[in-house]
Amino acid sequence: MICLHPRWFYLLCLLAFLPGLSVTLAQPLTLEGAVEASLSQYPTLAAQRAAVEALRANAQVVRDNRLPNVRLHSQTNVGTANGLSGSYFSLGLIVPTSGARRADNSGNLATGNIALASADWEVFNFGRFAAEDQLIRAEVAVGEAGLEREQFDLRQAVIGAYLDVFWAEQTRRIEGQNLARVDTVRQIISNLVRNGIKPGLDSSLANVALSRARLAYLRVEEDYERARVQLATLTGRPLEQIQIDTAFRPEPLLAPVLAPASTANHPLLRVGERLVIRQTTEIDLIRKSALPRLSLLAATWARGTSLDVENNFGPLGSGLAYSRTNYLLGVAATMNLMDLKRAGSRVRLQQFRVEEARNQLALGQVQLQNSLSTADAQLTVLQRQLTELPSALRSAQAAYAQRLSLYNNGLETILGLTDALTLLTTVEKEAVQTRTQAVQLRLQRALATNDFAAFYTLFRR
Repeated sequence: MICLHPRWFYLLCLLAFLPGLSVTLAQPLTLEGAVEASLSQYPTLAAQRAAVEALRANAQVVRDNRLPNVRLHSQTNVGTANGLSGSYFSLGLIVPTSGARRADNSGNLATGNIALASADWEVFNFGRFAAEDQLIRAEVAVGEAGLEREQFDLRQAVIGAYLDVFWAEQTRRIEGQNLARVDTVRQIISNLVRNGIKPGLDSSLANVALSRARLAYLRVEEDYERARVQLATLTGRPLEQIQIDTAFRPEPLLAPVLAPASTANHPLLRVGERLVIRQTTEIDLIRKSALPRLSLLAATWARGTSLDVENNFGPLGSGLAYSRTNYLLGVAATMNLMDLKRAGSRVRLQQFRVEEARNQLALGQVQLQNSLSTADAQLTVLQRQLTELPSALRSAQAAYAQRLSLYNNGLETILGLTDALTLLTTVEKEAVQTRTQAVQLRLQRALATNDFAAFYTLFRR
């Protein structure tokens, strides 16, 4: 039988109740993981998806509007029945009365009963229904392209925030190393000053350098925390869980620049392409909306009245039964001649919108191609700078070590040592800045081609 110490027993119980907690805390956030987390939960994408679903649902709304109108109506009335010859526009305000013409107005009451069923169905309109369906499909396609563009923009924002954290952490590491070196130098100088080997001024200058190094580190720390907050907002994770993977492979930065890639089928262009189709489709709908419409009409009704055939007032109860029935069938053609004029004006307006959409698409194509060409040209030059970085770093480190050794032996001044220390820190920061610029150009190329596979390899272990 194995006996566990109570401390180990409590630890095992904690791990049993919190499965995966240690894994979550220990596993850093990768670049691709940050992108996937944002794409799965970010509110703007959810809103865009809902908008696309609304466009799809609108297609069913339009189809339902084409169903035949079938109306049922029944009423029972009591009132006077005095008729008079003449015509008028009712305007929905005058209640129609059907009764005999009499010499005098009568206050006698008559009852009436009427039931009505009518239907009308637009069965043919020279392709307007088909044009409406095509327009709806084009609008759904524009919405889907907008969702893809939103995903593309969000991916770009997440990668940018991730890189801000990554490079801020690199700079923070350099400032931390610089702070440690300055502190080491200060301690050496303080010992030399106490022993009377170096003047007190050197100690004062060392303290100033230490304070400046601390301030520089705190400024970088502020930038680092700000970048973490932005990344936490985009990924939907608590700030305390934002610990990125620091893996970085600089070798792909030196790979030869590939031949100019194609920017076709890009999410930013796809929106413009589908918008051109959508605007062009609406022209067809405008023209067909002005064409005649053929409808089937049908109605049947039954009626009763307490007036007899001689228009004499009978018992009120006799008007509650139906005594006459009728039906009517017909075909109606409807056309508003002025719609032709209105359609012509709307078509001209829509043609300008099509031209606008095409010009915007052409501008987007030029901008993407220009971004790709610029990235390729700058990468070619920047790669030469990257090849010089190792040599520059080694030289700066060697210079600092030599100046420190000379200072310890009394052969160098504090100013020379400070210059060497400043030079080393400057070269380290320049190395980070050069790599930052190279990575940014690789990202610019990935954004222009919508191909992130090669870019992601820079941050894979």
